[in-house]
Amino acid sequence: MTVRGKHLQCDGRSVCISCSIYTWPPKVAQPKKYYYCENCKTDILCERGLSSSYDYYDDGFVDKKFKCVKCDGLLLEIIWPRIPEKLEKELLKLD
Repeated sequence: MTVRGKHLQCDGRSVCISCSIYTWPPKVAQPKKYYYCENCKTDILCERGLSSSYDYYDDGFVDKKFKCVKCDGLLLEIIWPRIPEKLEKELLKLD
């Protein structure tokens, strides 16, 4: 995760041709979803910097997967702002 001045910074700016979102502030009205590549350790804030692949199944189900443009690895979906670790442990106890 690239955080500068408590703002989440998009690492996909160098490969995205239409990047309009560079950073997210630490306080947003609602938590937002961003994408993280474990292979090349990059954060991508919008879907414009992603590669999409589709898997089609016989029953008509279509599975959309997001991939990293740099390394073609599968991306993880993460929520910003991050939940503090102490609170996350408490929430996991409730399940």
